[in-house]
Amino acid sequence: MVISFCCGKGGTGKTTSTYNIGAALAQAGKRVLLVDNDQQGSLTLAMGYEPQMLSMTLANLMFQAIDMPEQLGRSVEQTIQKTTKNLHLIPANSKLAGTLSRLVSMQNTRAMFPLDDGSIAPERVLSAIVEQVKDQYDYILRDCSPHLDLQMLNALVASNRVIIPTQAHFLDTAGLNDTIEIIRKAQQSLNPNLRQVDILLTMFMSRTVLNQKSRKNVQERYGEQMHIFTEPIDYSIKVAEHPAVGISLLEYAPKNGAALAYRAVAEEVMHYD
Repeated sequence: MVISFCCGKGGTGKTTSTYNIGAALAQAGKRVLLVDNDQQGSLTLAMGYEPQMLSMTLANLMFQAIDMPEQLGRSVEQTIQKTTKNLHLIPANSKLAGTLSRLVSMQNTRAMFPLDDGSIAPERVLSAIVEQVKDQYDYILRDCSPHLDLQMLNALVASNRVIIPTQAHFLDTAGLNDTIEIIRKAQQSLNPNLRQVDILLTMFMSRTVLNQKSRKNVQERYGEQMHIFTEPIDYSIKVAEHPAVGISLLEYAPKNGAALAYRAVAEEVMHYD
């Protein structure tokens, strides 16, 4: 199962959710690979690595998938960081920004010269990377950038499922439509295997009228179209603290309300697999 965490807005808890749902799945005995698909390298940093010190990252793999696909399998194995027994990572850093311009160039060239020369399509580069290791893992979770661009499209084409983390605030929930629209387009034209879309409410404060109202609005507007996770992720300072020490929230504060919620979400992920 390949799951992308996507939202066309930053600050929604996307990286935190990728990490902690992945950690919860790993604690449940599942083999999990996390893929940092954001040039900021936030997931890589949160997991205790220094992004700019890594010699092999997702950017290297993407360029290799385009230019030297015959060597890709070995390079993917060399790039994976084995954080714990069941939780591994393909890291990222600022070099990933260069891959976007390459993808755009490939797309423009194909539009001008639509030749069937056997080269990889610009929206399927990540799929080629995932293909090398998908049989080694029960779950591959990808932390996408907050931009609705070719990087996100690559993630959607390579996914079976998408989780959209969003804060229970008016502006955040109002912006869901843009993300859902690009997901639907990917489903219809590029990836019929993208079977499920979920919404995960994050940074939730149950005592506030605003959050309760936003939660109700999301349920009424999208509840019949897609799955909304039963447990929203509680707002907690521990969520902001745990990346600084390079471990998951489940290890840092296992009894914290947000940690318990992430475990519950992981159970739902496995149930709806």
